[in-house]
Amino acid sequence: MAVHGTPRKPARQLTLKTPVSPSVDLMSDRIAQFDWGRTTLGPLPRWPASLRIAVDMMLLSPFPCAVVWGTDLCVVHNDGYRALRAARPDALGNGFDALWRDLWPAMGPWVFKALEGRSTFVEDPPQRIVCGKGSEPLWCAFGYAPLHDELGNVAGFLHTVIETTASVEAHHHWREQAQGFERQIERHVAEREQIWQLSRDAMMTITPELKVHAANPAWYRILGWTQEQVHDRPLLELVHPADRTEVQVAVSGLLQYHDAEEVQTRLRHRDGHYHWFSWSARFDGSLLTAVGRDITEDREEAARQSEALMRNSERMEVVGQLAGGMGHEMNNLLSGIGGSLELLQRRLQEGRMERIETYVEVARDSVLRAMELTHRLLAFSRHHPLAPKTLDFNRQLRQSEPLLLKALGAEMRLHWQLDVAPWAVCLDIPQLENALVNLCANAREACLERGNVTVRSVNERLTASFPDEGGLPPGDYVALHVEDDGHGMSAEEISRAFEPFFTTKAIGRGSGLGLSMVYGFVGQSGGYAWIESAPTQGTKVSMLFPRCHEPAPEEPKPRERSQRMAQGERLLLVDDELNLRTVMREYLTERGFVVTDAGDANTALERFRLDDPFDLVITDIGLPGGFSGRQVAKAMRMQVPAQKILFITGYADHAVEAQLLDQPGTALMNKPFLLADLADQALTMLDQQ
Repeated sequence: MAVHGTPRKPARQLTLKTPVSPSVDLMSDRIAQFDWGRTTLGPLPRWPASLRIAVDMMLLSPFPCAVVWGTDLCVVHNDGYRALRAARPDALGNGFDALWRDLWPAMGPWVFKALEGRSTFVEDPPQRIVCGKGSEPLWCAFGYAPLHDELGNVAGFLHTVIETTASVEAHHHWREQAQGFERQIERHVAEREQIWQLSRDAMMTITPELKVHAANPAWYRILGWTQEQVHDRPLLELVHPADRTEVQVAVSGLLQYHDAEEVQTRLRHRDGHYHWFSWSARFDGSLLTAVGRDITEDREEAARQSEALMRNSERMEVVGQLAGGMGHEMNNLLSGIGGSLELLQRRLQEGRMERIETYVEVARDSVLRAMELTHRLLAFSRHHPLAPKTLDFNRQLRQSEPLLLKALGAEMRLHWQLDVAPWAVCLDIPQLENALVNLCANAREACLERGNVTVRSVNERLTASFPDEGGLPPGDYVALHVEDDGHGMSAEEISRAFEPFFTTKAIGRGSGLGLSMVYGFVGQSGGYAWIESAPTQGTKVSMLFPRCHEPAPEEPKPRERSQRMAQGERLLLVDDELNLRTVMREYLTERGFVVTDAGDANTALERFRLDDPFDLVITDIGLPGGFSGRQVAKAMRMQVPAQKILFITGYADHAVEAQLLDQPGTALMNKPFLLADLADQALTMLDQQ
């Protein structure tokens, strides 16, 4: 529940704006006298306005209620809430998780949802609370409402407890009262002037003559104006000329008919550019109050996503073409693995040991090839801005060969004519592979799936601008040519080939974005692309890339395995895939670790809580149930802040938040990986202080 209003100056005690009962006064005094300096909240005078307002509202609640605030989930409660934890009389300032340790397995998921910004009321099933020795247990429902700070970030939550021991009718009665209390809080907060000061949305009041009467700080911050510059200024002077008629019509309808439809319009920033706003307004008889949400980034993001969808449509078509070839290749590799294991099992059953190492080597080689194909396909499928790297051009082209063969199909031939010593280039590897795959897919279509494709690289030195003064400047370049012997293109088709959505394919066979994506990539890389073709003469697509004078990195040498043994360090291994978890546990145990494993988040958290401390936690990101690996890590670090965690994942789109990976003692490994690499990474992390 976000709280808005005018920030109050620090005070020495909490102040209540409405008459209160003696119990509220007593609890307010207890809070004011409590030594908050020994908690993460800090001394009371330094509390932010949002926290103070939340506490004021909590103290007015007729229900047991507590404000839970900060990273340590520090508790500030009313008198009714204090009675629920009679065995813990010093509940003020305690951590919420420690205060409710006995019910944490049931309450924890709802706490995390509240901290993610989702409000919940949990009444099914109700929770059994024992208030003290000799007292009857109570059945209660819990409410979790997120609380926001002045910046709009979730800083804590409001924990409300409602007894449900009585009949169903009484339960509904209490719930209606709770909802009424929440509405009362909302009205009370809405009436405060802080909403004008703390709102992140732009707010302004306008006279019936369409002059700016006042604006809130967010309005000035977003648009860069000062109060003196806009007070009594005609609003239409700030509105984009194309939107002024729409604004006049909307205001006229609001003034005459109280029609409050949402309006999207642009307002001018002080420096001259415009911001998009989505406005809602009301007229109180004297002034028009408008609240506008800045949607500039939303509209720009929508435009970017639209462009990305159009660009990705061609990529998805290519990925579809790759799927058949990839499936065929993976089946071959899996057949080699399965056959080797079958023969190995047969030899072991018969007690024969000859050629066992050969079968193991065949299976291992097939696994390594499958891992390489998988990693390259995932790299191809990722979408990200250009990240150019200095490349050994020939080596990189050769490494892309498996992807190109899948795009071409079984009956196409791929030929290489590479310069003996090409200059280095600085290119984005996934985008280079994407361009080559698109060109190979086009060549396959042009050759009717049976023909030849030649890839050539050659150093080129331009002594004049190419192809004209508006093109590439003189200098050193590396040319990359992709040539096929297909049906070719007409002059008209060549002139339009790089246009987005232009295609000669039948409807449903292509989006017409492949060549435009190639052209865009080459242009972004500082190069130039063109097409040479004629009907029945094949097609050659040429690309020029600027020479990079930085030396290309040497090809990494195979890393030697240290096979260093662990010294009994304790690991918690969390993965829902039983077979993978079994082999990881066995290998890590053989490397000297003491391994405890779990197949889901709840089991992992229980063992983390009950067993001895773990030196390292290895957890998959995608886990079944209500928790992900990210949430498991956060829950564990709430108990042990310095806990070292190694994330593992098999999905390219399951990214870990940067702020999580930036924490000390955190690393990420992408599946598939070698078990030796997993053990080495674990030892490396344990060596770090």
